[in-house]
Amino acid sequence: MGVSIKSPEAERKLRRVSRLLGKSMTATVIALADGKLKELDGARDRERRLRKIEESVRRIKALPVRSTATPDEILGYNDKGLFD
Repeated sequence: MGVSIKSPEAERKLRRVSRLLGKSMTATVIALADGKLKELDGARDRERRLRKIEESVRRIKALPVRSTATPDEILGYNDKGLFD
């Protein structure tokens, strides 16, 4: 299946990139498309991971507090602000 590039600017840029990479125009198009797909998939995966983290944080924040210790006591600070 062929692709027709109708923009002289696009063709000029593609030829230049191909020349700089030392690849054919077809190999250059494949490499550029692969790079862009990897970038887009990574962004989508990053968004999915962030949603899972936010979901975990919401779930943890909704848990009841079962300790009467203060945050400083939990971390181990004494009344002078130092660790015991």
